[in-house]
Amino acid sequence: MATFAELTATVGRMEARLGQSENREVQTLLAHYRQLLPRFNQNLADPRDAALAASAALMLIQGVAQAKK
Repeated sequence: MATFAELTATVGRMEARLGQSENREVQTLLAHYRQLLPRFNQNLADPRDAALAASAALMLIQGVAQAKK
């Protein structure tokens, strides 16, 4: 099981990598993702759960990015 530190590091790497995408759809999805982040933190009491939710959202965006290549 990944530690909280590993999860947050992975989320940071994914955000950075996807943030460099020139695909407009990916950038639009990232904007929505950034709007959801506060809700993850408000609605999920455990920071680890919020990090898992963020990573799941980023995996979805990553899937879109890969499909557009």
